[in-house]
Order: sequence, then C-alpha cells, then structure tokens
Amino acid sequence: MVLKPEKRERNERTVRRFFDELVGGGDYGVADEVLTENYVRHELGPNPDMTGREAFVEFVDGFKDAFGDARVDIDELLVVDDYVVVRATERGTHDGEFMGIEPTGNEFEIGGIVIHRLEDGKIAETYACWDLLDMLRQLGVDPVAG
Repeated sequence: MVLKPEKRERNERTVRRFFDELVGGGDYGVADEVLTENYVRHELGPNPDMTGREAFVEFVDGFKDAFGDARVDIDELLVVDDYVVVRATERGTHDGEFMGIEPTGNEFEIGGIVIHRLEDGKIAETYACWDLLDMLRQLGVDPVAG
C-alpha cells in the first residue's frame, strides 16, 4: 500500500510531535492527539512492554523526573506506508533518581532507532532500541558491577 503524500506528511508530523512536544516538551495533552488509546511500546532492555496511552505518559513523566531537560533530536526519518522509522539522539542531565540511581548531575547523549506503526494518523505501536548501557556509563555507573 502506497500512501498519498498528504498521509505521509501527516504521519511524519505525528511522529515529530511525539518526540518534540510529548517526549521532549513534556506536553502530555499531546498524547491524545498522537497516540492511539491502546498504544503499545516494545523496547529492548530492562523496560517491559507497555500498553495504553496513559501508561506511556506515566513512563515519560517518570523519565522527565530523572532527566528534566531530556529531549530527542531526530537525525533521520523515513516514512514507508504506515511506518515511520527514526534514527535519533537522546540527551539529558541526570537530576533525579533513575532506576535506583541517585542523581549524578552527569549529562548523557545516546543513539537509538525507533520504528512507529501508525493507524489513521496516530501512533499505534512503537519498537525502540536505545543504547542504555552507554547511557549508564555516561552517568558514571558501572552496569556490570551494579
């Protein structure tokens, strides 16, 4: 299925708003506009899959508590039918408790690949892979030692 240009642009706008306004800006009201009610997020690493728009908002809120200035910059974006693939860089300063780790004040910058599947212009499902090991190292934590 090949999307019409206006639907491709709509899907791209939705994903940009997801990163800029919801994840980076902490504007949780945007969640209703960019995520389906039964949104599902899959992530490699310690975070379990989550289901539901509200669960994701709670996840972002907790992350923003630990990294108040966290943001995601889109490095590359590709729209293929109802999928939007993003190569991104996430940055932030560790100013709150994260995964049992007290604030270090250290900054982090990690790369990631995120694949979004959209339905009717809203994100229905996300597959995310971020370099959490590198993030922990940048925070001054030895992930092997604990």
